[in-house]
Amino acid sequence: MAPLTDLRVREEGFTMVEILVVMALSMIVLFATLQSFDVFTSSASQQSRATDANDQLRRTMERVVNDLRGASVIMRADATDLVYRVPDALGNRTERLCVSSGWLYGSSSTAAGIPSVPTAACDTGTKIASLQSTSDTAFTYDGASSSATPALVKNVGLTLSLDSSGGGRTASSTLKASAARRSAGSLPITDDDLDSDCNASGAFLSLSADVPNVGTMSVTYENDGGVAIGTPVTGGVQIPEGITHVVARVTDAAGVTNTIRKDVECSGT
Repeated sequence: MAPLTDLRVREEGFTMVEILVVMALSMIVLFATLQSFDVFTSSASQQSRATDANDQLRRTMERVVNDLRGASVIMRADATDLVYRVPDALGNRTERLCVSSGWLYGSSSTAAGIPSVPTAACDTGTKIASLQSTSDTAFTYDGASSSATPALVKNVGLTLSLDSSGGGRTASSTLKASAARRSAGSLPITDDDLDSDCNASGAFLSLSADVPNVGTMSVTYENDGGVAIGTPVTGGVQIPEGITHVVARVTDAAGVTNTIRKDVECSGT
């Protein structure tokens, strides 16, 4: 049997000080690991939000460009407020894109007839994206910051700086787009905007009171051969009985014109 002193010599283990040191080092490593993971998670989350915001803004700009290149009519052309309308199956779709207090807002509505220019505040629309700066011009028209004659604008430029800041860092991304308008210089007038009232002498044609700025527009009427017809009076013209096809030329105060055809179906009453 081994002496008791030999057994004590062969005993192994850690002292209390060693255990405390190991625990302290483990806590430091764990804290550093968790901190790194938190930074990584925050960065990944911020990057995901920035990517989603970029995608949403890009889709919005693509839609606006497609609308403007098509059969659209610009109703307001300001540096931070763009309003246009596009005819569709439900009537006239009015779209608005505007900048206010560091945000890009958008709104859309559809109505029969010709809608009026929206008068509500910009921030009543839906928030689309947070912008890095609102001091920069968001929209340009034929190279200018605004246009007093929106219907005549041929080219629209969109420049928006998206705010991608977050997670303790500052960042931005700028998206640019442009649209050449095929419908520039054409009034938003169709044959539905000419009212035809039958009477004993034929038909009385007049521009609908629902047409914006109707009081500043002039209308001349011709037959298919280009000969002026009717007797102009206040508010319209009397078309003699027997004439069923009328060509109307509408001109607004800015000199923008549109030529439309109207089928008159009156036989005298």
